[in-house]
Amino acid sequence: MTMPELQGRLDRAARRHETPCGDGSMVWREWGAGRTVLLLHGSFGSWTHWLRNIEPLAAHFRVLACDLPGMGESDLPPMPFDAGSLADILAEGLERLAPEPFHLVGFSFGGIVGGHVAVRTLPRVLSYTAIGSNALGLPLASKAPLRKPNRRMSQAEILDVHRHNLGLQMFGDPQRIDATALALQNANTRRARIRSGRIPAGDSLAKRLGEMAAAGLPLQGIWGERDATAGDLLHTRRDLFQAVQPGCPFHTVAGAGHWAAFEAPDEVNRILIGSLPAMEVAACTP
Repeated sequence: MTMPELQGRLDRAARRHETPCGDGSMVWREWGAGRTVLLLHGSFGSWTHWLRNIEPLAAHFRVLACDLPGMGESDLPPMPFDAGSLADILAEGLERLAPEPFHLVGFSFGGIVGGHVAVRTLPRVLSYTAIGSNALGLPLASKAPLRKPNRRMSQAEILDVHRHNLGLQMFGDPQRIDATALALQNANTRRARIRSGRIPAGDSLAKRLGEMAAAGLPLQGIWGERDATAGDLLHTRRDLFQAVQPGCPFHTVAGAGHWAAFEAPDEVNRILIGSLPAMEVAACTP
């Protein structure tokens, strides 16, 4: 399967960085200029989870996107790991790559790790946005089991598995699963060497939200209306964010699933471009 054209263009335009990660390095990419927006991808992913967001955001901000440890091109973290130990690796890299104030946006597992990163980088971090993240101490919606590709399958059979899994877990409307989504899923799942395990079922992000709110850090939630991990319990995510920080913006993206930033990029980009400067003002107002 050929690399999507947009991915190739972004990769060629990126400024690439490496920082320490275990016995190897963690890979980062950078685009644009201005205030830094850090993008943290989800489990079984890479920077390409943000493929449809980078160019629009880079027109307004300096965009910094990484491959989390053990995913994409980044090397494995020291074992065993948890969200906190991964955050330590990121925080070390950010000392060099983002010594100035920055906004943090995390999708799914990236939002969990990002909550730990935000606490470690206070007061440098200006805002925290979670997109479909768990580890909130709330029930996860039950779902049918995902299918697993294997080496005996043809390429067509492997893509059929990915289409099934994306429709079950990541998209609100399976008709929106296109060749680019399949290519990204195929590449990212092959390169993922660590698993989030039981971390999303815990409450570590809920605890970090409390710490961020206590420090006065502006919070924001963005969830797909049809997020499969929330199911009929989406309102509990909104209620938690607004209980932790009254008045906290919580956006529901109509028709979108878990991977809302890819399935409904125009809406997610609009929210981020409009909200981050306002959250920066709030962060800087006593």
